[in-house]
Amino acid sequence: MNNELSTPITRRQALKAAGGAGAMLGIGALAGPASAIAKSARPASALTKVTDQLGWEKTSQWAGFYAAIENGYYKKMGIDEDLIAGGPDIVASDVVGAGHAMVGEDDNQTALQAIAKGEPNIIYGTLYQRSPYSIISLPSDPIKTLKDFAGKTIAISPATEAYLNPVLTKAGVSLSSVKYVPADNVAQLANKEVQGYFGFSTNEAIELKNQGVPVVVVSNWDLGMKSYGNVLITTKSFLEKNKPLLVNYLKATIMGWEYAIKHPQEMGELTVKKFAAPGDNLKDEVGQAIAQVSLIKNPSGIMKITYPNMQQVIDQMVTAKALTKPLKAQDVMTTEILDAAYGGKTYLPL
Repeated sequence: MNNELSTPITRRQALKAAGGAGAMLGIGALAGPASAIAKSARPASALTKVTDQLGWEKTSQWAGFYAAIENGYYKKMGIDEDLIAGGPDIVASDVVGAGHAMVGEDDNQTALQAIAKGEPNIIYGTLYQRSPYSIISLPSDPIKTLKDFAGKTIAISPATEAYLNPVLTKAGVSLSSVKYVPADNVAQLANKEVQGYFGFSTNEAIELKNQGVPVVVVSNWDLGMKSYGNVLITTKSFLEKNKPLLVNYLKATIMGWEYAIKHPQEMGELTVKKFAAPGDNLKDEVGQAIAQVSLIKNPSGIMKITYPNMQQVIDQMVTAKALTKPLKAQDVMTTEILDAAYGGKTYLPL
């Protein structure tokens, strides 16, 4: 393959250029149980609006929400779901903490940093059991283990560098043997300007593959940098005052995601046709919808979180000096909404 590839434009960059918020182009409801649910759905006047601040633009990253809207799961629970698109200049934790949205989704570490700085938020679930953040490399010079970082030039963000350095040191890798440069664009890897690029397995890695660039992908989780991805957040006061509403909201959302991981091809198509910004790439959206399935599945029930795992995330952030103060998992998260939504089950029938 020619090393001088034309610069690949990431989907995130394309969406930003297109204007961010998703356009409602309008198609029919999804196939499946939607029509039956629609018959039993409440009239719009009886619905309670829930404003939901997404952590990014409307891509297939949020496919389960689209499924819950299209299949009528929210209406069945008495909810009018109002999805608010995010973007590069929007921090969902700040929006929710300020009361501008009832609920939201944010990066696990960003959500914890916001709580440490005083946002009155609480985490009550997660979309991804493992963050999709990964080291991406080329098969000709792969990075599969921590030892493989030695002698490499890595495109990385300052925040990720803070997490990676303690892990490399613990593995016996001299930090002086690793060169860091800012992660600007996946073209850095495709053109072999760097040997490793930190990005999403569900985003940049998929885009490179779709452009004909084979890649090796190893998740941060497997490198020892553990984190949930896209945690669900609300304020503590909203949770205390609206538990029945949040339980119903979460039931519908769980059902939407259970549908989405069963029908990823359909969800990628729906994303482009109805929710994403104009000009979005169908092949990339379908690829992301498929790639994220393994990150969402959980035999104990999708969206579930545990206190020990969250404490591990917190402790690693403290080690990386990414938190202004130590936190206890019991103070920043709760499982009560998830437990009530599932009612002792591990699956909610569609």
